[in-house]
Amino acid sequence: MVESSDAISIELGIVGPDVLEIISELVSLFCITVLATAIGSKTYGETLRSINYGRFMVIMLYLSSWAFAYTSAVVVSTNNNNMTSCTLGMLACDIFYAGSKIIIYAWLIERIYLVTAVKTSRLKTNSYRIHLTMLCPYIIIFALMLIYRNIYLEADGKCTIGLQLIASIPLLVYDFILNLYLTWLFMAPLMNIGLTSRANWKRSRLYRLARRTLVASVVSLLISFANVLFVVVTKGHQRGLVCLTMCTVDVTINAVTVYWVTTNKNGGGKDANGKNKTIYTTDHMSAELTFDAAEPNDNKHQQAKFDFASIQLDRDSKLNQEEEDSGGEGSIRSTQISQLSAKPLHSY
Repeated sequence: MVESSDAISIELGIVGPDVLEIISELVSLFCITVLATAIGSKTYGETLRSINYGRFMVIMLYLSSWAFAYTSAVVVSTNNNNMTSCTLGMLACDIFYAGSKIIIYAWLIERIYLVTAVKTSRLKTNSYRIHLTMLCPYIIIFALMLIYRNIYLEADGKCTIGLQLIASIPLLVYDFILNLYLTWLFMAPLMNIGLTSRANWKRSRLYRLARRTLVASVVSLLISFANVLFVVVTKGHQRGLVCLTMCTVDVTINAVTVYWVTTNKNGGGKDANGKNKTIYTTDHMSAELTFDAAEPNDNKHQQAKFDFASIQLDRDSKLNQEEEDSGGEGSIRSTQISQLSAKPLHSY
């Protein structure tokens, strides 16, 4: 004869949080705190007029990552024996996770544009249009994620979600190839500068920027690859809280790496009011190599394309003050270029 407590357990399934659920909630709360701190740090002292496209993309990345972490924390606490919560958890993975990836790709494309064709408007630049077109396949992958997914409750009430192989494999391949390509495309011109410049490349701020971007991109690539690979290996049959926790950690690490790339160590790039300062040399040929640049047609910011042979890296080693890149695009304020330069950093 079945005891009453056993009968209740069989009828209701899991009652109350288990160890994995508690760990998942703690991870989500930690990620929410980290992302909220990043949002506050990046928006402190900013105004709507000072937020350009680069800043906007970074802030949107933090907001979408925070929204996913918050949704994950809420959904995990109600996952068991709740098909509605289980479905919402899968939708959160599809929408917020895919959205954060698109934002990161758009941010990398913006970085590439600003070091290759800063004097030409975005939509008039062939490479920029090509790179935007390369994001279109993600629409198809997103549709596959919505159609070919697993959402069901186990016999004990545990929520199980995931992507079927027809959706997870294209996501894995596309994410890996595009991320790797964009990283290489950004790094190639910077490394070419180092090979053709007479200056000490490894002591330059350009080198530090390149190194940071490379490390951040590799970390982001590996974390995302491992996450999607686990989905492929499990064939889309993961416990809901496991899937949500892994995706939360994924987007948080991506956001933190972007924050690391775009933030000055000593905060020297902000004035007393928390606003960004711009340091120019006395040389009238100085130009601003910045990923937080104004629009190409802005008369307040004279910009030019960069020529390998004309760049003098770190002319004054005493100018050791690095600017915070509040738009996700690390600044180098005293790079010297020739006024006659008309060649881009990298043609393709």
